[in-house]
Amino acid sequence: MAKKIIITINIIVTIIILLMIPAIVVLSINANRQPSFYDEKCDSFTIQNTNSSKGQIVFIGDSITDYCPLDDYYSDLNLATYNRGIAGDTTSGVLNRLKVSLYDIEPSKIVLMIGTNDVSLNLNNTETVAKYTQILKEIKENLPNTKIFCMSIIPQNSMWNSNREISILKEKTKNIIELNLQIQQLSQEFGATFVNLFDIIKDSNNFLKEEFTYDGLHLNSEGYQVWANLIKPHLQ
Repeated sequence: MAKKIIITINIIVTIIILLMIPAIVVLSINANRQPSFYDEKCDSFTIQNTNSSKGQIVFIGDSITDYCPLDDYYSDLNLATYNRGIAGDTTSGVLNRLKVSLYDIEPSKIVLMIGTNDVSLNLNNTETVAKYTQILKEIKENLPNTKIFCMSIIPQNSMWNSNREISILKEKTKNIIELNLQIQQLSQEFGATFVNLFDIIKDSNNFLKEEFTYDGLHLNSEGYQVWANLIKPHLQ
């Protein structure tokens, strides 16, 4: 009888341990989880904001903004330029960080370029437009006197993946063109200025010209110079 009781107790203990393993694993993962690149960038913006002046110019967006050495192209402006780009960001990500990226330093001018990763992630255009709309709505509510310049989403090129089917690139290009039309319309609705970089750096197929990129997705120095030449008259 005692032996049966011991066996029963061992079975119960084993069952309890097995039930606890998932919780232990989750706790272990959470304890060792590292901040994401997005979180780290937002934290760095918080620190940078303590030394940033209000009334300046903020460039906000994804990697295309993040990788741009603003001082190389905009140091001759009367106002300082602050980079609030995060590689891999989407319209949803920008919407969630408007306070730390914009409101805390109250820029007089904002250069917004976002949407490339929405397209790359195959997000629905309707969803992207809804997020973009909310971005402009919240900026206008919180910074009513700030001028907003909405950059077009830039084209893409298949050179970043030699195995990429041309049909996929054409579909993404179609989505980019449709989104740019929507962004242009939203710019008018919210009193922002639409700046069409797409048409300047596209080739005859509406793909990104190879002379302006090093991987088919991002701009090289020549591409950034074209962007600067286009936007700087608005920022003088």
